[in-house]
Amino acid sequence: MNNSAPKEPIAQGASRQNACTGKSVRVAASQVEELSEMLRELVLPDDVAELRHFVELCRKSLAIRSWLFARFANEPATRTAFRALLSNPAKVDAKARLWSPQITKMVLAPSMRSASTVGPHGGLSKGRILALIIRYQYELMDLKAFLLVRLWLRFIATGKTEIPVGLWRITLKHWSAMVADSKGRLMRDTMHAVRFFHERSKRAIGEADFGYNNSWKIYLLLHILDFPKPRYQVAELQAGLPPKYRHVKPRLIRRFCQRHDIRRDTNPGERPGSARHRLLRQRV
Repeated sequence: MNNSAPKEPIAQGASRQNACTGKSVRVAASQVEELSEMLRELVLPDDVAELRHFVELCRKSLAIRSWLFARFANEPATRTAFRALLSNPAKVDAKARLWSPQITKMVLAPSMRSASTVGPHGGLSKGRILALIIRYQYELMDLKAFLLVRLWLRFIATGKTEIPVGLWRITLKHWSAMVADSKGRLMRDTMHAVRFFHERSKRAIGEADFGYNNSWKIYLLLHILDFPKPRYQVAELQAGLPPKYRHVKPRLIRRFCQRHDIRRDTNPGERPGSARHRLLRQRV
């Protein structure tokens, strides 16, 4: 007679053996169900999974549905242009009858890596200045991991369940890089970013988190962002700093501008922080 207790159904939980300790570890029923759901998705044929993804995209996007049932369905030129886009995107003209000219241009645009960094902020674009601000705010972190975690926390805070396409695309790319990183550096950087934000979830992130040496650089970049112009005088940038940082030496500001290719106005002129300069501004 077998006196052993009957095995518990898998729906109510299961046990597994820890690969490191050899001890039996209890697996929650919810984990078993989540694993089963994951396996159901993984065993789908590629074409079925792709079709399910396409249906989900159409269901979520009014723009895609409108384009599919109107322009694509009724205009042969659009179908021809779309077929050409699928076969060789490089040969598709930005004026092709796919979408509006603006949307077509953005869809056909090269990746952000090759996007121009030239702009009106001392020769740099707004995106480049913002990237530098983030860099100095979170210098000790991997910036991509930081940005991704921040975007996910903002998305979770909205309470929405439909993940934006742009977010899951960059998430998949980052996840692939993390798994391929044999040293685990990217995984550690991502966990560092998660801890950083959760430890500060009940207070504003500010200068104390950035450090003194980075704070004046962040304020200088914010001044450049708020007051776009082709070139900046060092004295102007120094005067644009908060009072407690205005003792930063001009040579440090010059070195900072040179390092990041921020164009300087080297023509002699009135010092922005001088009494005469302030008087002139009042008169204007």
